[in-house]
Amino acid sequence: MGDVAVILRVMPEGTEVDLAKLEQQIRERVKVFAVEREPIAFGLEALRLVTVVEDREGGTEPIEREISSIPGVASVEVVGLTRIFI
Repeated sequence: MGDVAVILRVMPEGTEVDLAKLEQQIRERVKVFAVEREPIAFGLEALRLVTVVEDREGGTEPIEREISSIPGVASVEVVGLTRIFI
């Protein structure tokens, strides 16, 4: 078993959601290595996160559920996975 770098797209419920506050709430629950803002359309931006999870059964579901439970989050989508070899 090893670790997997996961890239997630976190969509806010709307343009009125404070992305800085949302990022802070995510960082309180999940170890985040990098964050970018991704323009979507009409002023809406998503957060693109890089985090690391263990390569095991269930994969990214626990982290997706954790982030989805934060108020202001509309959806969480895995957009990339990469196994980490050390």
